[in-house]
Amino acid sequence: MWKRLFKIAVAVFLFLTLAVGCWQGTGAINSKSNQDKDVNEITLCESWGFEDGFPTVFTPGQNSNYQAAYYLANFYETLVNYQEGKIVPGLAESWSVSDNGLVYTFTLKKGVKFSDGADFNAAVVKKNLEMLPILLGDYKGSYENFSIFFKEAKIVDEHIVEVHLTSPYYGTLQDFAKPMPMGIMSPNAFNEDGTLSDKLLTQSMGTGPYMSEGQSGGNIYTFVRNPNYWGEKPYVDKFNVKVIPDNEAKALALRNGEIDMIFGSAKISYDGFKEFLEDRRYGAKTSDENVKTRFLGFNLEKEPFNDKKVRLAVSHVIDKQSICTSLFYGIETKADNLLSKSLPYCNIELEPYEHDVEKAKQLLETSGWTDSDGDGIREKAGKKLGGEILYQTGNSVDHDLVLTLVSSLKEIGMEIKVTGLDLLAWYAEIQEGNYTMAYVKTYGLPFDPYTTIANMNSDPLMDNSLAQGFAHVKDGNSIIKGLASLVDESEIQDKYDFILKELHSNVSFVPISYMKELVVFDTEKIADYQFNDQPPNVDVAGIKLK
Repeated sequence: MWKRLFKIAVAVFLFLTLAVGCWQGTGAINSKSNQDKDVNEITLCESWGFEDGFPTVFTPGQNSNYQAAYYLANFYETLVNYQEGKIVPGLAESWSVSDNGLVYTFTLKKGVKFSDGADFNAAVVKKNLEMLPILLGDYKGSYENFSIFFKEAKIVDEHIVEVHLTSPYYGTLQDFAKPMPMGIMSPNAFNEDGTLSDKLLTQSMGTGPYMSEGQSGGNIYTFVRNPNYWGEKPYVDKFNVKVIPDNEAKALALRNGEIDMIFGSAKISYDGFKEFLEDRRYGAKTSDENVKTRFLGFNLEKEPFNDKKVRLAVSHVIDKQSICTSLFYGIETKADNLLSKSLPYCNIELEPYEHDVEKAKQLLETSGWTDSDGDGIREKAGKKLGGEILYQTGNSVDHDLVLTLVSSLKEIGMEIKVTGLDLLAWYAEIQEGNYTMAYVKTYGLPFDPYTTIANMNSDPLMDNSLAQGFAHVKDGNSIIKGLASLVDESEIQDKYDFILKELHSNVSFVPISYMKELVVFDTEKIADYQFNDQPPNVDVAGIKLK
């Protein structure tokens, strides 16, 4: 009996010795020391978890957090990809479009399997496309227009599928390149009635390079290589996503080795990014492409911003260059157009509204707004000149920018309060029109310019902050809807010229800056990171290890 106890004690001692050696006292996964030295493993971080699982369709009505959509490209693939401004093959090796623009015929790659072992074929593409409008529900058309024009999918043979539209749509292929909501899911991701399976709460069921392994330790999600992946083997075998809500704690975790990378401008302040940029121990990079536009939107139905002179005064008083230099450390560039000229159809010359405080004051004077009592705030007909800026909380850079805007507006006699809300509450207030000004961002690549322009249509109302911008135009909805069904490239360009010039001349929005995506990583573990052509998407396959 004593011999048996002695053997057990020795076994326990050896186990604990090994465990302590591997753990290194960090209290979390330490990606620099793995039990299996042959496994290339890294750890990233997020402010949230994957509680909503891994569907390719996220909507505010069904999901509490759709930021997980930025990880979908690691698990799911699309029929086509967006690269360097062009549409290139994805799960479809080729395609053709009928002369009338109503039928897209996709020839699919052969021998592709989903991570759960199911075969990729025309039948599963048909299933995904047919369920898309149902899964989007009231948000059909919010992230793409394809679901509005989709009529049916027909199987030609096992690897050829025809997609029929009710009307031509010029952005169809661009929409097909969006992992959310166009990523193709396994047939096993659906229940018999077409609804999504509960399996997706813990499993990713795609053809991409990685798959979910599940949650461990309460706040860590683990992902491993998809053994069925057909493409080039990525550098990283396994990655973890650790939930760290506070951005300062994220930076500390990177410095003490708990994590290896911080990805995304929402997860690191520009002050923090600059510190890492100046530290040789770390790599700090920005995307080459402009990702989104920060802008100020007006509710044109409410005073005082139903007056164009007031909107124009706001445009002149905001010192965009100073904001980009001081607040954004020169990482972001001044935006004079709502949509970057680098985007399709958007290379249009518009005369910018330059920073001119005196001109802003003069515009308000001519519009009848004066400071009669000397309190620094202008009045007209007994009403103070003011309003509020509604913005989304959770990002310190956004908060600092809004306060900077308020300070600038006070300089010309406007009393502006700030209201910060979480995403869903912010969206609800915007849709109800319960705001005077809103701090907004465009949808970004690959959604821009298609989705941003499409959502200026108010019937149905998908994004009131954008729809306000074109509400003043006679037959505005018809113009936006008509654009979607154009086939001739010159006609599409003419329509963009009109829309963008009209938005600019009416001062429907005040563009502020063009955003870049950010990434910071530990160079002792990671050699480099290459942003893909949809920079906001986390691309673990773009990580090169030492």
